[in-house]
Amino acid sequence: MKLHCSVTASPDAKKKYTVRPSLRSSFKNAAALVARNEFPELHSLELSIVLLCDEELLAMNRSTLGHDWLTDILTFEIERTADELEVELYISADRAKENAQTYRATFALELVHLVVHGLLHVAGFGDKTAAEKKRMRARERWYLAQLRPDV
Repeated sequence: MKLHCSVTASPDAKKKYTVRPSLRSSFKNAAALVARNEFPELHSLELSIVLLCDEELLAMNRSTLGHDWLTDILTFEIERTADELEVELYISADRAKENAQTYRATFALELVHLVVHGLLHVAGFGDKTAAEKKRMRARERWYLAQLRPDV
């Protein structure tokens, strides 16, 4: 499968966070693993990851979904055909940093976790009900266990 993974950060996020080449590689490895397992029919995945600060993602959450609360990720499926998929993930680096501290994980691991989480949403996993959250968390843990040496 052909995978193109771009990572950018807003000017505000760039002032606060550094995206090292190793993190870009971890994102790509995570996306490739999820794609192979959740989207075996794909020939091409175009993934754009955009790191933002809380205020920026809150503004997007308000304008696109009408939600007036902080979130750690917004996932948008841009286009899907039988063998191609284009996805945009908007991640709050501020939320990721706070989550990493809360769950005693590294910042890099939490960012990779959010990439996995976003792609699982595109694969049809939900997280609104307790049952959906349980299923989502189990799948996330499985992927993170596979990726741990890389993160």
